[in-house]
Amino acid sequence: MPNRQPELYAAAIVPYTAAAVALVSRIASRRRARTPQLVWEDYLAVVAFVVGSGFTFISLYKMRWGLGIPLENIGLPEDQIVRHYFLDLWADMWMYTFSVGLSKFVLLGFYWRTFGLSIIRQPIRILFVCSACWIVVRVTLISMQCQPIRKFWDQDVPGKCPMTPMMSLFGTAVPHLIIECAILLCPIIEIWRLHLPLSRKVAVAAMFASGLLVCGSALASVVHTVALEKKKDKDLTWDGLDDQIWAVCDVNLAHFSTSLPLLRPVFRPVFRSWGSIFSGFRSSSGHSEPSLNGKSVPTVGSAPKKRRRNHKDVYAESTVEFADEGGLMGSDGMQKAIAFHDFAPRNEGVEEGDGIYVGNERRVGGAIV
Repeated sequence: MPNRQPELYAAAIVPYTAAAVALVSRIASRRRARTPQLVWEDYLAVVAFVVGSGFTFISLYKMRWGLGIPLENIGLPEDQIVRHYFLDLWADMWMYTFSVGLSKFVLLGFYWRTFGLSIIRQPIRILFVCSACWIVVRVTLISMQCQPIRKFWDQDVPGKCPMTPMMSLFGTAVPHLIIECAILLCPIIEIWRLHLPLSRKVAVAAMFASGLLVCGSALASVVHTVALEKKKDKDLTWDGLDDQIWAVCDVNLAHFSTSLPLLRPVFRPVFRSWGSIFSGFRSSSGHSEPSLNGKSVPTVGSAPKKRRRNHKDVYAESTVEFADEGGLMGSDGMQKAIAFHDFAPRNEGVEEGDGIYVGNERRVGGAIV
């Protein structure tokens, strides 16, 4: 008998575990910072993860009535399966909305705190507003799915369901994808402007690369919705599984991506130990410097070079090290189910922050000037 339920298990458990580990590591990295205290994004990340945990649980709980198995092979009446499907879908639509929506605020809040002197401050404000509007639109569309609301899962109740899958798709799924791509580009633009070697730029940008996974899951959800809309013979429990898979990936990858940029302080000792091993290999196999009585022999050009650090250099180094501080301080029923998660069956132009910026300081006779 065909069974795709293991696919849902893998899509739910693997990203959820990664998100849970990332969240715990995020809290640990805050405690390793010089000012070990949680900020509002950390509390919001915990709330978003708790809501996302509920969504993941419901996604797996749906398999009790046969999600992932062809409808004809499930030993339950079809009307009972349809009722279970849409009742569970009604619950997880709300959890998806607030879990993914709050994750957007967590990441944007982190950007706002990190890139204090940046040209992307205004785009961050705009994305805050867009994310809030996205949540409001989803809540509105969920509430307007059917009148009365009970008809959404009970076909015997008189009423109507005016929402179509394409309305939901262009109302929430496509905007979700656009917002996620914009959130991904914000730090990349700023990182590329830093006065750093290309290798370091790539290393810093890699900490934000997990946002590509969220964009990928959102894009896959849109593509699946369009493909399912064109399919003539739809199987509610078989074809609808793909929508659930991409939705649960979207939720948990969003949590993972919000915590990943903060994990450097936690993993730095590991990288440092690896670096010590490799440096040991290099020192044992490389040539030693000439010495005289245990002291290095001065050579032409061996004197250390001094370089003045301008404002952009200071800002660049601070931005690269932000993680060290934890931040700088099948039927009509099937038609109705399509895209229900998204939506049915995710100093040039620099704005100065508050506070005092010290560009250079020099100590003369005990006084700083």
